Amino acid sequence: MTYVQNLSVSMLGAALIALGTGQIAQAVLLIESESAVVNLDAKEVLFTINFNRVPDFFTVDQVGRQADSFQYFIDADGELPVFRGSPYYSELESIIRGEEIHVAGDVRIRDVFSIGASEPNSGGWGKIRGSVPYSLDGTVLKFSAPLEFIGDSDGLFSYQLELYEFGGISDLLGDKKSTIASVPEPNFALAALTFGALSVGLRRKRKHKSAPSLINQYGSIKA
Repeated sequence: MTYVQNLSVSMLGAALIALGTGQIAQAVLLIESESAVVNLDAKEVLFTINFNRVPDFFTVDQVGRQADSFQYFIDADGELPVFRGSPYYSELESIIRGEEIHVAGDVRIRDVFSIGASEPNSGGWGKIRGSVPYSLDGTVLKFSAPLEFIGDSDGLFSYQLELYEFGGISDLLGDKKSTIASVPEPNFALAALTFGALSVGLRRKRKHKSAPSLINQYGSIKA
């Protein structure tokens, strides 16, 4: 079955689940745009997702699945494709779990492999590496995470982003790479103008100091 067929079946499944839970039918949650921009000075990455509609992170069904959720699969090595090896997720360093927002109101980041019994709400993934707050302004979601939380050090990582509706995949964006935030170039024109202004000021100050004093010339000045 092709990717398009798989996605169509998953979207149909999500719609049927929504109907089965009595939720009001609405547009399938999709990714309009997204980015992962790294600030190397701060050692953190800003994730941004623009959805096609406002997501619902707090309604859950009978088995605790969010109405809308997302998940990032992070490969700190920056290799592509993201899913490779055996098992196919063996090269991943971390999982960013938007599926757990309804639990504590934050975005949790987990290890890939669990050790021992799974933690509650983990979805079968590993222990929590850290959690971060998020902001939702209409359809735009943003959150920043330390590179340490996702298991990266140089800011050059690859990832895959998936969206879900009550556990069924609704959209997928695969094999993406992070972007390093550019450092603004110095404004040489402004620097030159400032230097020129300072130079003129210094010349005027020196000229003022070197001008002969009227008192020195004529001995005294009477009112």
